[in-house]
Amino acid sequence: MKRIVLLSSQAARTRPAAPSHARLAAYEDALRRTAAEWTLLRPGGFASNTFAWVPSVRAARTVAAPFADVALPVVDPADITAVAAAVLTGDGHAGRAYELTGPAAISPRGQAAALGAALGEPVRFTELTRADARAAMLGFMPGPVADGTLDILGHPTPDEQRVSPDVERVLGRPPRSYTDWAATHAAAFR
Repeated sequence: MKRIVLLSSQAARTRPAAPSHARLAAYEDALRRTAAEWTLLRPGGFASNTFAWVPSVRAARTVAAPFADVALPVVDPADITAVAAAVLTGDGHAGRAYELTGPAAISPRGQAAALGAALGEPVRFTELTRADARAAMLGFMPGPVADGTLDILGHPTPDEQRVSPDVERVLGRPPRSYTDWAATHAAAFR
């Protein structure tokens, strides 16, 4: 029997009609119609998205982001990989959808502080307006995706703010925290 694991997004469930994530919801629907043993992985925000801050942290120990104090439980991509491997090689996951988050919500301001702690020196935080953040995002993503991402970052649903038990359920250990991720990847920000 073929096993298929689709890396989707939490927003495919929480915002399936949003233009930014409708395509993922369509992929999920198509997968459900196959004869394969399928499993959906729906991560929230990735901790590694903060690699976008590398240039400003290296140059001036600053971070600029919108929605300074809106906290979300970002997930370490290593946990996503570990869950995918477990699902592909283990039994009992067919027909399931797992939402993957970190163990606690953390705001952009909190992420900057965690990076500073990992570096051993403060990282200043500057809050961007939604318009300024959108303008920057348009440099690497289409408008509807930028808008959908900003909607989640600025006005998350309760489900998007919820810590999911699924990483621990699949792996038998808690997910890694953003603080752990920052410590592991601090060298990239030096």
